[in-house]
Amino acid sequence: MASGEDPFGCLKLASRECLISQDHRTVCPKCQLSRKYFCYTCYVLVAELEGKVPKVKLPFQVDIIKHPKEVDGKSTAAHAAILAPEDVRIYTYPIIPDFSDPSKVVIVFPGLNALSLEELSKKRQGTSDNKDKTDTVEGPNTTEEKDTEVENVEEQCEKVREPPLKKQRTEEQLSTPFDRVIFIDSTWNQTYRIFNDERLKGLQCVILKDHVTHFWRHQRDKPDTFLATVEAIYYFLREHHDIFVGTAYDGRFDNLLYFFSFMFQIVQRSKQEKGKQKEGKET
Repeated sequence: MASGEDPFGCLKLASRECLISQDHRTVCPKCQLSRKYFCYTCYVLVAELEGKVPKVKLPFQVDIIKHPKEVDGKSTAAHAAILAPEDVRIYTYPIIPDFSDPSKVVIVFPGLNALSLEELSKKRQGTSDNKDKTDTVEGPNTTEEKDTEVENVEEQCEKVREPPLKKQRTEEQLSTPFDRVIFIDSTWNQTYRIFNDERLKGLQCVILKDHVTHFWRHQRDKPDTFLATVEAIYYFLREHHDIFVGTAYDGRFDNLLYFFSFMFQIVQRSKQEKGKQKEGKET
């Protein structure tokens, strides 16, 4: 992100005029409780903003497991659920989703066996290379093998007929060794209780590169690389794109920080106003 007063200035964010003009509180269309922009318990927009806020499509399922003591109104997990409703689910611990294939699931946590996405990519590439060597052993050209060759030719023809966007998405899915990613939404001191749950044992741990947080509720005595949940999801997607997709990043996930960047600016302006008031009293 860009440095300076606006760390989100380099992102391709949708217009936030609808948020700026939302100058009053209203009610959640589901629970009827008072809300300003969205309901952080029902994960829906207020009626006035419906159809005006961007939606983000993710390349895999994201499951957020939230600690029961995590305050809903202070968590940024809701941002992800509202902006990527097709791909993000939030569960309050002790509820944990079922995984039909744990080998296709990773959890973002610095466990003992944790790998970076780059290391995971190299590990997968090594597995693929070994498989390719096994598959290329020569043998008699049987009728079964001829049938396979015909199927391969037909498959190649089908790839040529596929639209470019569909082809790109298919290649992206094939290159990624997971289809679900778990994030734990809690303070650092509460995280281990969830991570040590038997239902999460054996999952591949993944760690992110160091990124500086811009969260206004910084955890006391923790480094500035401790990210808010929506920040962690965003940076995971950016790293995944750079490593597994390989094409130049086009801003497709930037709107995951749509609410986060807007609220950051509100908090900054509030701090500046308080600073001016304090200076005025001292002079």
